[in-house]
Amino acid sequence: MSRPNQVEISASALAHNLAVARRAAPHARVMGAIKANAYGHGAALVATLLAEAGIDAFALASIEEAEELQSLQLRPRCTALAGPFSAGEIPLAAAHGHRLVLQNFAQVAWLRESRWQEPLEVFVKFDSGMHRLGFSHDELAQVFAQLRAGVGGPLRILGLLSHLARADTPEDPYNAEQIRAFHEACTTFGPHTAGEHSLPNSAAILALPGAITPWIRPGLLLYGLSPLHARSAADLDLRPALRWQSEIIAVRRLRAGDWLGYGASWQSPRDCRVGVIACGYGDGLDRRLGLQEAPVRVKGQPSHLLGRISMDLAFVALDGIAADIGDPVQILGGPELPLEDCAEQLGTISYEIGTRIAQRVPRLRVP
Repeated sequence: MSRPNQVEISASALAHNLAVARRAAPHARVMGAIKANAYGHGAALVATLLAEAGIDAFALASIEEAEELQSLQLRPRCTALAGPFSAGEIPLAAAHGHRLVLQNFAQVAWLRESRWQEPLEVFVKFDSGMHRLGFSHDELAQVFAQLRAGVGGPLRILGLLSHLARADTPEDPYNAEQIRAFHEACTTFGPHTAGEHSLPNSAAILALPGAITPWIRPGLLLYGLSPLHARSAADLDLRPALRWQSEIIAVRRLRAGDWLGYGASWQSPRDCRVGVIACGYGDGLDRRLGLQEAPVRVKGQPSHLLGRISMDLAFVALDGIAADIGDPVQILGGPELPLEDCAEQLGTISYEIGTRIAQRVPRLRVP
């Protein structure tokens, strides 16, 4: 690596957060959500570290994401949460041991049209009230009837799978409605499955014990980020797994009144020193953070961004910091610069902050 811009992923933090999920649901198996490049943390690296920590399975958005991990030859199997997007993906999933989620009747029809040899395992998506993907309670009877009528290869129906819409606010009564609907569906249709149902996400795992099922699906909590509006990661005993690091590659001495960067958007109020770091919006650093003087740390000391962020570069304040070329700059992450705080500053959610980090930024394993 030559350009000093990298994301460090802590193996111990991931293992610790997985243990938190297991303590909350000690009898469940864990299917970790590593879709969207593991929420920006790096799917290949995170999958490897979680496999070492003993996770049971992975949840991804598509067969394409699952196939990107195929060469790693990890023990945990992948589940494509949206199921196949064409009939041709079904034999591929069976051949490589990927699990599928069936969420519409076209996918059920593809199972009857396709041919495969290896056993294929599937979940059936029940729409418990989010109304995004899945079958209604009335449609489930038709789904199971069509599957019993015959498909193109050996098939094992693991169980029902659903998703909670408001688990991040666990006091919301809509959670109880969805949980009740899901359990009713499992009672009615569970005998047609292996009983390996799956409902809770990170928030439900930590705050809705009634939602626990044989499979739990943590995502955000694995990365040490709080899934609950009213609780911090530290409150939940979660450890941030990501730390985004760069270095100073130039130092500029400004006089009082000098303008800085594109658009001359920041004017120095006095003589000062400014550092230039090798990170910009092309790496996923939001352009607004410079104008908002978002916090960073230079050589471990508090500092902040300045002016407009460029595609590959950004400015940091060096007032009172004896820093020079080659000195480290922590851009984001860790307990010092939580992704949640950055998300709040930008009026978004921590999921988006992580997934914005570009693929060109290397992800590196650290203890």
